[in-house]
This record gives sequence, C-alpha cells and structure tokens, in this order.
Amino acid sequence: MGDAMSYQALYRRWRPQLFAELVGQEHITRTLQNALEQGRIAHAYLFCGPRGTGKTSAAKLLAKAVNCENGPGREPCNQCQSCIGIQSGRVMDVLEIDAASNRGIDEIRELREKARYSPTEVRRKVYIIDEVHMLTAEAFNALLKTLEEPPGQVLFILATTEPHKLPATIVSRCQRLDFRLIGHSEIVERLREVTDSAERKITEEALHLIAEEAEGGLRDALSLLEQVMAFSRGDVETEDVLSVLGAVGRDVYFNLTEALLRGDLKSLLLILHEVVAAGKDLHHFTHQAVSYYRDLMVTLACEDDSGTLGVAPVWESRLRIQAAALGMGTIGQILSVLHELLAEVRWSAKPRLMWELALFRIFGLGAAAHSGQVQPQKQPVTLKEVSAPLVVREPVQQAAEERKPEQTIHQLWPRVLEQVKKESVKTQALLLQGQPAKCDENILEVSFGSAIHCEMMEEAKNKQCLQKVVSKMLGRDVVVRCMLNGQGSSQAPVENGQEDLISTAVDIFQGTIVEDTSIS
Repeated sequence: MGDAMSYQALYRRWRPQLFAELVGQEHITRTLQNALEQGRIAHAYLFCGPRGTGKTSAAKLLAKAVNCENGPGREPCNQCQSCIGIQSGRVMDVLEIDAASNRGIDEIRELREKARYSPTEVRRKVYIIDEVHMLTAEAFNALLKTLEEPPGQVLFILATTEPHKLPATIVSRCQRLDFRLIGHSEIVERLREVTDSAERKITEEALHLIAEEAEGGLRDALSLLEQVMAFSRGDVETEDVLSVLGAVGRDVYFNLTEALLRGDLKSLLLILHEVVAAGKDLHHFTHQAVSYYRDLMVTLACEDDSGTLGVAPVWESRLRIQAAALGMGTIGQILSVLHELLAEVRWSAKPRLMWELALFRIFGLGAAAHSGQVQPQKQPVTLKEVSAPLVVREPVQQAAEERKPEQTIHQLWPRVLEQVKKESVKTQALLLQGQPAKCDENILEVSFGSAIHCEMMEEAKNKQCLQKVVSKMLGRDVVVRCMLNGQGSSQAPVENGQEDLISTAVDIFQGTIVEDTSIS
C-alpha cells in the first residue's frame, strides 16, 4: 500500500532538477543562467510555449536557483534546505497558482496583499502563475499594478500556452521567454534514457512512434511511455504502442503506397476495409497518413539528413525508394488531399466514404474518365510529366524508360484537356477538334482537320493557355505549333466555311442548333 501511495508519474519523477537537464530549451537555460550569474534577475518573467515543453519545470528551477543557500549560481545545489523544501512544495514563500481555477479578482487581490510581506523561509518570494491567460480582465487589472511596482523581494513567473490572449500591458512588464517544441531526436533520447533506467527494453520503432505521437511535448511522450509500459508485461514492442494508440503500423501505409504505384485500386480499397473492420479511428488514421507522406517528402528532400527531421532510421531505406518512385510534386499533392481530408473525416458522419472519395481523387480517375474509359498505364510517368493528383506507375523493365516523346504526350492528352478546361473552356473546345501530332524537347505540334479550328487555335491567348498547361506537366518550356492535316503551321489565309463556323460556335459555347437559317 505504501508503494502505491508514493508512486509518481514518469513526467514528475523525471522533472529536471538542474537547468542542464531541461531538454531542448538551450536558449532559455542560457538566458536564465547568465542572469543568475550576473545578478540581473528580472522582477517578472513570462514563459510562453506549447504544453509539455518545460515551462513549469523551468519556473521551479529558477525559484530554487534564486533561493539556493549556496547561490544564487548557474545551478541550484539541490542539497540545501531551501532547494529541498521548494522541490517538495513545502516552502510557503514559493507559491504555484493555477489561474484556470483561481482566475477572479479576489484571488489576485489576496496575492497582492501577501506579496507586500517579506519572505519568512527563503531569500525571495516566488509566485508561479500557470495558465495566466485564464485570468479575467478585472484580475489582470489588479495584477498590473503589482507587476508595475513589485516589492523588491518578490519574483513573478507567469506561464501560458496562449500568450496572444494576454493584455499588452501585462506582457510589456515582463521579460518574455518563448519555449519551443522539443525535437524528435531529443524526445527519443530521453525516452531511451527512461526505459534504460527502468531496465526495460523497447524497440527503436516504438520509441519513434511515441515521439511522433507526442508532437514536440516531452510530458506527453513520458505519459504515453508510462501507459505503454503498463500495458506491456515485458519488453515494449511496436505492437504494444500501436495497441495503446489504437493506431495501425507503418506497414499499412507502405503497402498502401505500393498499391498506388502499381495502380491497384482493388488492393488499396481492401487495405482501407481492413482498417475500418479493425475498428480504427479514421481521423487518427488520416493523421498517421499525413505523417507518413511528410516523411516521404523529407526523405526525398534531405536524403541522409532526414533523421535530423524525425524520420526513423529503421524506415529510411524503404521510404527513400518510395519517395523516389512518387516524386516531390506527387507527394505534395497527396499531402494536400490528406490535409483536406483531416477536417472532413473529423466531422463527417461517413468517414469511410470520405476516405474512398479521397482515394479516387488521388488516383485522378476524373482525368481518365474524361477520355471515355480507364486505360491501364503501360509506361512509367515521371514527376515532370504530370500534374494530376497522383502518378500511378507499374513496374517496368529498364529499357522501357527510353520512350518516345510523342507516346508520352498521347498518354497525357486527356489530362491536358482537363487542365486546359480549367483555364479556358473555349481553348479546350478548340483542342477537342485536334490531336497532338508530335512533341520533341521544346515543341508540341497539334494537328487539326479543320482550317478554321487551326486558325482560331493560333490566336495568342489560346496558344499561351495550352503552352502553360503542357509546360507545367512536362517540367520544361514548350512552344505550341498548330498544323492543318500535318502540313505545317497554319499561317496562310483560310476560307471561313459556314459549316465550320457553326460547328465551332456550338463547340465553344456548348450549345445546340435550334434552327438552321441560311444566310443570303
């Protein structure tokens, strides 16, 4: 019973006792240590930053350091009665106030009254006001006077996760220090230190999963690690973390991406079905998907330095292969779709349907449907050759990499038409009357059977529209030339046949002929 009553959560047991132990906030520790060493401690500090990044820990360290019987110095000694008393919370002159629970003017007035009296147990009174943004406007006004003219032996430390909610008059009277999100690798190292201390083994992937879930908050990471260690009887495996999180393993996203690259829509829908059948939260599933494709992007961009940005070493080689196959542009487009999906899935009554619709968008089935049927992709398509939401490629022999440009432009033509339609319906209507004849490194030739269509397409605004779309798809500047039945660029005068004019007008304005009246 005694052991159970004395049990402390990991984040409390591993709370820093020295500034040197404060993880990921070197700019904060250096500022405070220099101030302590030079005897230039401000009368009020404002600690800002995300939750779980060390604000309260730094406040308690500062309270110990200014009152240490062997100091003040760069570190509290943690041996004197002052340090031990402050750490255990027994010193009445060091008071930690939760502004979320004590947010009214009466509480602040009481604080002001007590602040006037000299400390009785230590050198300096310290008031740590946590979540200070929760104070009412009247309470802020009551606190303002004390911050403006504080008693000499009083130190105020205000902590908040939302500094933008504080009145400017309060902020201007404090020395502001901004805490940062803690780096992925730093969280992993601290988690490894904790598990080693507990003589528990944990897989490298499990460490990275916990650090990724914590999103820069060490307290959250330690809380999750504690939950996982309680769940697992022996060594902590990756499956234990996934079970606690209600998440899926990265193999799911690896297989999903492989299905995308193969163009295997059936397999991809079956993967989604298995996730839903297992009862997984699709919002968290989407969040994980964003993290996976973010890692693909980082791996492709940073190569050997991707570990610095939080990519797990155990996944780096596999991610590099998939990232190179997709290309940076495609990965970015997938991330854009998934980012929109995050909001849709959270509030949708049918999150599975939202996911299925997103998959169809990723595959770009709309572009394939424009051509009348979904045709299998026989040739690989590179980043420079496509701007649709996803490039789907099947494995091919290396010899197939050397393909003719005109084959590529024929394959891309339905997508070209779709993108042109977004820019100009008129230009698209004209292009429907022609087809690509040839595309070399810098020139695209479009052939028309009708002289009037060829001449209208030669107009600058129509050519520029097509050039813009094709250049973006191929990743290089392309000049468009219009040809009449493959006989060369149309520059000579052409006859304005009445039937061609009527046909063109119908195409451009998407109308129908109500009455055909001859023009005399």
